[in-house]
Amino acid sequence: MGEPQKRLNPKVESQINRILLKEAMNLLLSVVLLLPVKTTNNRGIKAYDYRDILALCILRILLKKTYADYEIEMRADPRICRAFSMRILPGKSTIQRGMELLTIDLLWQINLLMLRDIMKNKLDILIDSSGIRIFARSVWFCIRIKREISKRDCDKFHLAVCADLLLVMNWRITNGKRHDCPFFRILIAPIRMIGYVIADKGYLARVNFQAAQDKGGQGVIPFKKGKKKQSRSNPLGFPAWKFAHDFWTVMNGLYMSIYHRRSRIEAVFSALKRRYGDKLNCSSASMRRKEMSLRLIAYNIRILICTKYAEKNNLPLYIRVEKK
Repeated sequence: MGEPQKRLNPKVESQINRILLKEAMNLLLSVVLLLPVKTTNNRGIKAYDYRDILALCILRILLKKTYADYEIEMRADPRICRAFSMRILPGKSTIQRGMELLTIDLLWQINLLMLRDIMKNKLDILIDSSGIRIFARSVWFCIRIKREISKRDCDKFHLAVCADLLLVMNWRITNGKRHDCPFFRILIAPIRMIGYVIADKGYLARVNFQAAQDKGGQGVIPFKKGKKKQSRSNPLGFPAWKFAHDFWTVMNGLYMSIYHRRSRIEAVFSALKRRYGDKLNCSSASMRRKEMSLRLIAYNIRILICTKYAEKNNLPLYIRVEKK
């Protein structure tokens, strides 16, 4: 059971690498210039605009460059220098300091600015979480020394994803032991118009159904069959819970067909880990959260460029994967 698997259209994806740099710089600069200008009273050499540093931090992740690669390949690239109106880009130490000064709030703001046109529509939202390694040992090394990988060796990223375009609308990054359920309400908070909010049983809570309904949407979370019928149907002050339970009971086939769209978020987790790696390299928790947030923004930039190319050339963005 479940929805047929889909993947990014190869006819779109094969053309994107050719135009990625140009389109990404245009998109990034159009977004960061919407941020307020910060004035400083420092004397001496004029400081770089923090908006340029932010754009370069995102661009480095998008192009999958290390700091050494940035210094060798990106810093003197005439295409990037022209776009940023610089003779030569800031050195890698400036980019590293810029990473340290970034805040998660600023990165959320960048993401909302990028998706402002998407946010004008009513969206079906998929919610789930996945883990990512935070240490550099390989799986083979752990097997050889008989060391088990546990949740403490991972961070967890919680995502709210647009069901149609598979764009990451909002996220939170925590340690691997945090429970998923409380993040349901946090993840849908900035989304203006909501249709269905689809999540697995880990998010089953009366307050979550009510949060979706309060934003004009409908939570679609499968109920647990093991609980007593009375406790499942009792709303306890949350009418959205009773509505969802009646929907699940009376029209279970339709309810579950909507729920099975949730499997599409697994394609997002897979794409993120295949493209940008399945581990975080920073040692501190705050820097790991910034690194993962930059990867999510880079992923969104790529999908937005693919969407624009597909619409321009009248191609489907995603195609169905045929089972062998």
